[in-house]
Formats: sequence, C-alpha cells, structure tokens
Amino acid sequence: MMKKNKYDIQKFDWGEVTWLHEPSNVLTQRLSAGLVTFFSGKKQTRHVHFGEEQILYVLKGHGIQKVNGEEKKVEEGMLIHCPPYSEHEVINTGKEELVFLITYTPSKLMEIHQNLSIVNDKHIMDIVDIGVLKDIQKEVSELLNLSVVITDNNNNEITEPINLNKFCSLCKKSRLCTDKGNRYESELNKQDKVFVCCNNIITIMVPILMGDSIIGYVKCGHFIINKSKDTEDSILKNCKNKDVDCTELIAAYNDIPLIPKSRLYALQESLGIVSKLISNIIENSLVEKELSEKNNEILKNTKEKVYLEDALKQANLKLLKSQVSSSIQSHNFQSKNFFYKETMEYPISEEEKLKDCIKKLDKNACYNIVLQIINKYNGLSINEIKENCEELIIILSRIVYSETKDDEIFLDIRYKYKKKVKSCRDFNNLKDIILEASEEIISILRNILLNGKHNLIQKINSYIENNFTQEITLNFLAGMFFISPNYLSTIFNEKNGMSLKDYINKLRIEKAKVYLEETDMKISDISKKIGYSQLSYFGSIFKKMENCTPNGYRAKFKREQ
Repeated sequence: MMKKNKYDIQKFDWGEVTWLHEPSNVLTQRLSAGLVTFFSGKKQTRHVHFGEEQILYVLKGHGIQKVNGEEKKVEEGMLIHCPPYSEHEVINTGKEELVFLITYTPSKLMEIHQNLSIVNDKHIMDIVDIGVLKDIQKEVSELLNLSVVITDNNNNEITEPINLNKFCSLCKKSRLCTDKGNRYESELNKQDKVFVCCNNIITIMVPILMGDSIIGYVKCGHFIINKSKDTEDSILKNCKNKDVDCTELIAAYNDIPLIPKSRLYALQESLGIVSKLISNIIENSLVEKELSEKNNEILKNTKEKVYLEDALKQANLKLLKSQVSSSIQSHNFQSKNFFYKETMEYPISEEEKLKDCIKKLDKNACYNIVLQIINKYNGLSINEIKENCEELIIILSRIVYSETKDDEIFLDIRYKYKKKVKSCRDFNNLKDIILEASEEIISILRNILLNGKHNLIQKINSYIENNFTQEITLNFLAGMFFISPNYLSTIFNEKNGMSLKDYINKLRIEKAKVYLEETDMKISDISKKIGYSQLSYFGSIFKKMENCTPNGYRAKFKREQ
C-alpha cells in the first residue's frame, strides 16, 4: 500500500514537484497546488494535460514554455494559463533553477442523463457493436497517449489493449508482473479502482454503470507517480531468471510516463466521460431492442413489417449517433468525433465560405452565407443546433487570433458570442448573433489593416495578394481603404508600375504556373481556381504574359524536368 503524504515530493529527470495541497475530497475540493522546480538547462518534454486546467506563477528564473505549439518566454513574476487538453512543454534556459507556483484544477464534467432503471441481462456488453467500442477505445487512447482497454465487470477484456508500452508488453510476455497489485490510496470516486503493480506502475479503472449496477470498466494505464532506484533493482533481480534482456527491460521502464499526481484526478474524469458515453450507447441499444421486439409483435404477418422495422432501426441509429457525438464534443474531445450526426450536420462548406468572406472584409457576402447556415437547419429545434453554432463562433474567433496573437481579444469574442448563442431563443436571433460576430471580426481585421506599420500601397498590395482569386475592383478597394477611386488608381500605378488589373493578372498567372508545374489539374479547373470564369480569357492572358498557351507551358516544363 502506498503511503499518502500531503507534502510529497515527486522527482523527475528535469526537476521535482513539491505538493503543497491535494484534495481530500475530489467531489468538493478540486484544487491541487505545488512548487515545480526545473533544473538548469533541463527540458520537461511535451505532455498532454488530460483534463486539468493549470495556473502557473513564475517565482524565479527564466526559460521557454510551449502551449499547443505556441512558444513564449517566461520570467519571474509572469502568470501563465494552460487550458484543459492542451499540450505543454517547459525548458529552463537559465543558469539557475526555474521555479513555478502551480495550481491544478480538473475541468468539471457535465452529467449525462440515464433514464433506464432496470438491467437484468448479464451479457449486457454483448448488446453493443464491438466495432463501436473499438472506435471509442482508439480515439481515447490517441487523445491521452496511454493504453486503453474495455472490460466486463469481472475484468475480462472485451477489446484488445492498444497503445501498450513496451515495458508492460515485455512483462506480460515473460510473466514478470501482473496487473493485480495494491490499491493506490487516493481520494478518487469510491467506485473507481486505481492499482499499483509490483513495479510501481499505475492503472486506473473507471466503471461503466447502468443504474446502480457495474457492467464493465474502462481501464487505462500505464504510468508512474513515483520512480525509485529500488524499483529498477527489483526489476533486474526478477528478470535474471526469465528469458528477457534486462538492459532492454530497464530502458523500456524508463520510457514509461512519469506524471504529476494531480493529473491522476484529471485522467479519472476524462475516463468518466467515456464510461458514461458507453452507458448511453447501451441505453439506446436496449431501447431499440425493446421497441423492435414490440413492433415485431404488432406487425407480425403484415406486409409493412420489413419496412417499419427498417425505419425504426434507422430512427434509433440517428438518435444514438446524435446523442453520443453531442456528448463527446461537449467534453473537448476536440476535433475528433466518434460518430457523425445525420440530423444536425455541421455546416463545414458554409464555414469555409464565411471565413473567406470575413477575410475579404465583405459584410454583404457574410449576410448571405449566414442565411444559408440558418436555412440549412430548417425543421430542427433551436436547441438542437446551438452546439454547432457555438463551434462555428469558436472557429471564426480564431481568425482574429491568427492575425493579432492577442489572447484577450480572442477570448472576449469567443466567450461573448458563445454566451449569446446559449441564451438565444429563436432562429432570427441566432442569425443576428452569428452576423454580429462576423461583423465585429471584420471590424477588427479592418483596423489592423488600416493601422498597420506599412504604408497604404503596401497594405493594398497585401490585401490583393491574399484575395486575388476573388473579384477585386478599384471601387471596392477604394471603399475599403477610404480613398477616392481616381486617387487610388493614380498612386497604385505610380508605386507598382502597372494598373490594378495587370497586377491581379500577374498574381493569377504566377499561381497558374505553380498548378501547371506541380499538379495534373485540368486547364479549365485551374482557370476557375485562380479567378477566371472564362477559359478563353485565361488562355489569352496567359499567352500574352508567357508567350505560350497553358498546355504549351506544362509540356515545356515537363521536357525540361
């Protein structure tokens, strides 16, 4: 049994964590706090925050940190935020220790309602398609970068373990260790099981519940909370009598993730999401089975039996996919869905069009695209589509961040309009909210364009270079930059040595040459892609500028290659 110490010190290759506080009751006290020391010149390699949110205060030293690939310098007195499910990395670039005061808070989960109170089938897991369970297992394993397996209530594996680390694979093969070990002393949910094996490797099991009955477990491992020299000595001693390479075994042991204890709580909550989703799938499967049996009885010996059975099955399948996909998205299993919602398809094509219109600062075009999005959901209830609209708001707010790199502006837009979407009550209001968000983002981008460090013609050239595949007129640019068309024409010709029309043609033909050299696209497709609606006009411009046809240019390029 591992002894609990409120002021434990965890030692790592890169430094150590002194725990000042851990929750005595995870359900009510969710905060962990500690002092993190990074040794001089050491690097804490990239790791995933399973579901915990972190606030870090730099007490002394300086270095570099990366959050989701974005690199920033850190120094004494800085306050740092790491959101849930982010990738984090810290490097001490100084000659002294880099010390953080750090707090961890697991992100709170939303409960999933269960309305099935009686479960009598002892083979309940057989109701679920094994392929669905494997898909869920694969997604979770890739997200957490840990081994995951789904078992029944007797810990018999229903799915094969995936992403198993090399050390545990060698131990399993050589029978050096089993999963059965001491119960880890922690304040997790009493129904959850956390075990530590003879080599100090931890495995966590979160139950899959139906009512008050445990019908299986989501099992996840393997990682280490404390690594000691005694453990390596014990491994060496045990492997001498086995057909296994001791050097390889020790190297594999040192590759096992060593994680802060606070991440154990976050991992438990992430697995709780998965177990509840599986419960939800089983509920729907049972309902479908019950309804199917009743309809079989009612429709027996009728000509409509086959048709109605199929309709019932499809309706319940849509319900299942919709509920599960909605649940996963709401818990930040970002960017990857286990299922697709057939009744509430995300407007991906409209999203791309809306982003393009915003980047072109075209409010009128934005209005038309927003109308298309709202019309796409005709026939659904407002509550059914809010989640997709919230996701759209998040995507649009990232346009601002990509241009400004300003967290405050990005978060302000994101949360302001997400809150508005949550509280809206009708489609007209929803349309206005999305349009308002689009117009505010356009306003921010316009201000950046107008107030940048470059001169007017450089700003205009930059805009054209980013949008030359679209229709750009002199009047449009003049209105955007608040100058007269005549004045714009004069200074444009003077600074660029050519007219606006020739400048756009030059950019388009250069892009066409890239497509001709690097792809096998049809000439007609290239013409449309670079902004020419008429193939003949494209051909005449190309020949005028390159002294050959597009086909001739491609043939010449291939001969030279």
